[in-house]
Amino acid sequence: MMHRLPEIACAVVLLGCVAAAPGCKLSSGPQAGDLAPDFVLPRLDGSVQKLSNYRGNAVLVNLWATWCPPCIAEMPLLDEIVRDYSGRGLVVLGVAGDDDAARVREFVEQRAPAFEVLLDPGGTVGTQYGITGYPETFIVDRDGKLTAKFIGPLPSDAGTLAPDVTKAIEAALALAE
Repeated sequence: MMHRLPEIACAVVLLGCVAAAPGCKLSSGPQAGDLAPDFVLPRLDGSVQKLSNYRGNAVLVNLWATWCPPCIAEMPLLDEIVRDYSGRGLVVLGVAGDDDAARVREFVEQRAPAFEVLLDPGGTVGTQYGITGYPETFIVDRDGKLTAKFIGPLPSDAGTLAPDVTKAIEAALALAE
């Protein structure tokens, strides 16, 4: 049996390569068109909020953390999105994956983001959504379906949202307008 270990190891590596081939669906998170997984998370004031409470509105869900420099750098863009689209029915939720709720509260008090921040200690929502790191942003349409996902900071050009983000937001808002 010992002389077969290299063959077994090669087979395992080969299977891993085949599974990672283009066209294989490895993501455990939702895909565009899927119903966005619902979540119930605490707000900073201790009450709770459910994603499904926002049905009828488009929702931008941004998963971030206070210790993440790219997350902090994209916050002005999120504030801009709130200013530009909240009047048309877009809700922006910041889901903080920090384990320390006090740190998130302090951060929010200092920065005063224009969007609601929910607490996700342990990163349950990130796991549910299959994120690979912070930040990641998901756009959910008025029917609760995922329409777009952005890995990493939201694409921008000189502090202005990139056209693909604007297009994704507009498409999510267009449903039932």
